Amino acid sequence: MKHMASVTGVTVLLFALGCSNAQSPGVLYHNRLDSLDGILSNPGVTLDTSTPRGIALRIESQAPRSVRLAEVQTLDAQTVVLTLRGHLRAERLTGRAYLEMRCNMPQKGVLVSRATSQSEVAGTTDWVTQATRLSLGEQPGPQIVSLNVAIEGAGIVWVDNILLAQAGH
Repeated sequence: MKHMASVTGVTVLLFALGCSNAQSPGVLYHNRLDSLDGILSNPGVTLDTSTPRGIALRIESQAPRSVRLAEVQTLDAQTVVLTLRGHLRAERLTGRAYLEMRCNMPQKGVLVSRATSQSEVAGTTDWVTQATRLSLGEQPGPQIVSLNVAIEGAGIVWVDNILLAQAGH
């Protein structure tokens, strides 16, 4: 049942990414976060095997910070739109937490997209789904995108099932 919900969620996400005259969107990165392998910044990051969702990353934060989950290279396309989706929950978080993408683009500087306007993760919450989009516009070849969890205060944040998809034409 849990697997079927994940498959349905990915299918809906990929369908929502589509636009007219665009190539089919593709999944660039999908990590159920059941190990610390590949996590780029891990001070205070551990695995929690006892969550209702199964295994998830547990981040203990004493102050505002950004946890780098991964760096992913986009596919070569004339125009690129990225969508990052994941699940978060919090306990005793004094600020808020959200998913974030960053891409350093030549001649454009750093492009940032944050999932701050939906599914608030602050205080103590149950699991919520967050998603954010980033349009790289016309780009000169593949780019490197950083996938992060931004935490604006002290507390505990859990993260699970991170997915990055690209639509382009």
